[in-house]
Amino acid sequence: MSGTWSALVGAALGASADASGGTVERWSVRPGEVLARVGGAGGAVHEASLIRPVLADGDWERACAALASQPVFRARLLAGELPPAAARVFGLLGLALVPRGWADVVATCSCDHWEGRCSHLSAAAAALAREADRDPFTLTRWAGRERRALVDRVAAFSLPGNGPAQDREAEENAPAGANGGEWIPLSENGREAADVSAAVFWSAPEPPAAPRLPGNAGARVRAAAPGAIADELPLFTHAEDAPAKVE
Repeated sequence: MSGTWSALVGAALGASADASGGTVERWSVRPGEVLARVGGAGGAVHEASLIRPVLADGDWERACAALASQPVFRARLLAGELPPAAARVFGLLGLALVPRGWADVVATCSCDHWEGRCSHLSAAAAALAREADRDPFTLTRWAGRERRALVDRVAAFSLPGNGPAQDREAEENAPAGANGGEWIPLSENGREAADVSAAVFWSAPEPPAAPRLPGNAGARVRAAAPGAIADELPLFTHAEDAPAKVE
């Protein structure tokens, strides 16, 4: 695991914090996108952007719970720090705080260099690498979560009795509803419905009665599909019209 955030960004996007593919005059980071205004040769200025998918809320919940479960990460985050090793926690969950490569990024630039990645995009990636060392939470914002929201959620998971494991245990140990330990289902309008025991709830309903077939049903099917499987069908009759069984 690389020792700095800029090294992680550089390994993924081939951008060094010392790179000078252009002068980044202005740049910003918002969830899902890095925007940069890059000056090039001859005084031309181009708009470059690095777009990535943001992590879903459920993914952030898993990541925050995992970080809170580790004393070192929990302490560092609650102190307002995000060590580069935290990227591995995301990786173990199948998530990428830093994109795994340019294939995970949609890169656009207003210049006319269409053959490969232009120097303006490299400059934008280099600016991101430099900023990640200064403020690692730039990467979490890019991935969809602001510093305060991330730290607050880790703090919440750090409280005794909080977290996914405790939530599951609480659900398993939750007392049954009133009415003698039996659950009371709710009707569509939210009011209590009739009492139903567990045995009744899980029992199979009575099977429906056998349908009454019209007379000569087998002959009708055979006429509709001669020479097919229908030829093997018997001539269905009503039960009362069936011949008596010979003993």
